[in-house]
Amino acid sequence: MYKRFAVFLSLLLLASSALAKHKKVKPGHWHAELQLTPNVSLPFKIIIESEKQISQVVILNAEERIILNEVKSEGDSVFVHFSAFASEIRARIVKKKYIRGYWYNYAKKGNYRIPFECEWGLKPRYETGPSKINVHGRWEVTFGYDKEKPYKAVGLFDPFRYHGCSYDEAFLKGTFLTETGDYRFLEGDTRNDSLFLSTFDGSHAFVFQARYSNDTLWGDFYSGNHYHNTWYAVRNESYELTHPDSLTYLVNDSPIEFTLKDLNNEDYVYPNEETKGKVTLIQIMGTWCPNCLDESKYLKTLYEKHEGNLEIIAVGYETQKTMEDKIAKVKKYRDFLNVKYTYLIGGDACKSCASDEFSMLNNIISFPTLIFIDKNGKIRKIHTGFNGPGTGKYYDEFVSATDNFVQKLIEE
Repeated sequence: MYKRFAVFLSLLLLASSALAKHKKVKPGHWHAELQLTPNVSLPFKIIIESEKQISQVVILNAEERIILNEVKSEGDSVFVHFSAFASEIRARIVKKKYIRGYWYNYAKKGNYRIPFECEWGLKPRYETGPSKINVHGRWEVTFGYDKEKPYKAVGLFDPFRYHGCSYDEAFLKGTFLTETGDYRFLEGDTRNDSLFLSTFDGSHAFVFQARYSNDTLWGDFYSGNHYHNTWYAVRNESYELTHPDSLTYLVNDSPIEFTLKDLNNEDYVYPNEETKGKVTLIQIMGTWCPNCLDESKYLKTLYEKHEGNLEIIAVGYETQKTMEDKIAKVKKYRDFLNVKYTYLIGGDACKSCASDEFSMLNNIISFPTLIFIDKNGKIRKIHTGFNGPGTGKYYDEFVSATDNFVQKLIEE
């Protein structure tokens, strides 16, 4: 009887082991899509690196490469976590060349998820076809033209080629600059009289569509499955937005002082002995914010260049409900970036919360907002929003100007 039971147990364990065996996928380029609405999908490209199981996923948006190596496989299931954001792809390997599941964004309220699928093979982001329009150049854009509070933007569109592909057609890349930040790396194409652009980075899931009529682009903007807006654009090579250094400003002479929790859940008081006599930058940000991530990567290099003469304090306004969860998320973000400067918890992810904390300013209208303080504790400049590497020359100009300004403050 005992021998029969032992044989049965061995067979059961063998069967369980077979069922738990990781299902293989074909490595290489894959075409992925998020189904935002029944009629609107967000296409993007990924590269899957795999030996016996998926080891790394790389998302491609024009020149951007997002490397994801927090990948876990269980049988025919795969979980791909976005290290910088509170989101992940949870999917099933249906076939060696086909994966299906959902993208979950835990920074959103409720069970926020969007259907996801991807199929092996290298192909354009959007279906190709003859184009009747040329949209390359600079456009003056109005979002929400039929809404109570429209807002302005600059549209930048340029030709783009897929490197290492078997075809060499010119496609489209671009971005939109707004007064609170840019819409990062967009990639797509034009077909007939229409424009198509999209991006997916683990936080943003953006689709822009438009038709060209009477020298004007008339379009729709979708963000995830929760937001839709209208937009139109006309060519205007000279159009500029309000300068980001003039949007947020001092409204009284109150010194900048605050007491907030650090990542040990202890009080951090500013100003203090560490910041005394040093140039200090205060970054008002959130770990859920891709523009903040772009700015944080730049601030890391700036801090390393001037360590000892420069203090940087990042104040996070987070979506997690408890202080413990906020601290855990910011810790992970800090460790992911491998930065050495100070991180504090500001509160919940809302602009009014940040405005209440920094009441010496007129208003916090954007995450991120960067405050420049000289050695004497005087606010010298406030920069609203962030134009990241997807904006090309705008990013380069910001880096150059900020490097020079911080150097000047240190030398004073």
